[in-house]
Amino acid sequence: MYYTKKRRIKKGPIIVLVVIVLIIILVIVGINLYKHYTSDEYKLGKAGYDENEIKEILKFDDKYITYAIEHKYEDDFIPLMKEKYFMWKNYDNYIKYINDEYGDKKVDYSKVVSLVNVGANNEPYTHTKKTDMDKGYAILVNKYTSLPEKYAPDDIVEMSNWYAYPNNRIRNDVYAAFKEMSEAAKEDGYTLIVNSSYRSYEEQKEIYDDYEDNRGKEYADKYAARPDFSEHQTGLSLDIFSPGANMSNFAETETYKWLSENSYKYGFILRYPEGKEDITGYSYEAWHYRYLGNELAKKVYDSGLTYDEYYAYYLDD
Repeated sequence: MYYTKKRRIKKGPIIVLVVIVLIIILVIVGINLYKHYTSDEYKLGKAGYDENEIKEILKFDDKYITYAIEHKYEDDFIPLMKEKYFMWKNYDNYIKYINDEYGDKKVDYSKVVSLVNVGANNEPYTHTKKTDMDKGYAILVNKYTSLPEKYAPDDIVEMSNWYAYPNNRIRNDVYAAFKEMSEAAKEDGYTLIVNSSYRSYEEQKEIYDDYEDNRGKEYADKYAARPDFSEHQTGLSLDIFSPGANMSNFAETETYKWLSENSYKYGFILRYPEGKEDITGYSYEAWHYRYLGNELAKKVYDSGLTYDEYYAYYLDD
């Protein structure tokens, strides 16, 4: 009779293999734990944001994610970031304006962004700066951005009575553009006539002082610009009417409708549109058109923004 000798499995190699597998598992678990605790998701959670908010924040650029991690939870952070015209440099001012103006009321984030971007969160004629004259026809002039002291353009020309009421002057290129627009309007059956155009520093001061003397400073600041803060002083703005129309009824005319739909083709934009008074600082002026040049005027028209908003987001350095 023969006996078969059983082979013994050596335990040493098995133990070594098990240990290696355990080490690998521990390393993998350790790496995953490290990744978890150092991830933006974890840090945002520790900062107080919930799962849905974290998903939104992770769509933003790294600098915004870093801010959310390093600062305490802010209710307004995500809604502000989602605004199309949000500007990071203005973030602290957005928050300050919200805290100052809204309290427990529902926040209109679009309005907050627009107002702060253009500086209209401040009182008119405060926090002012000089406009960048190197921008040529694109210069911005409003209640927060002024012309150089007693500025006067050097290419002012007289306007013919064919295109304007007597004693109107404007910059040469603006005049040429207006004449082209006027002829196009005439072909469509409309007549354009300029009622007011370039005003010197002295002329603007006289107008403003007259408003102030008769109606007070608040009224003057609502309906007229202070000298050096006036678009008319740039020589780039025209008050355009149709014969027989005036400030009270021009917006109801077919001529106005034609202008609002076609003026950008000739380099002009409606400068103070309806519903944007808190942005522009002026009451709706259906007759006030600003020359920017054809290319820029089309961009502003297509954007649907006021020029103050467009300049702040796209042109301000």
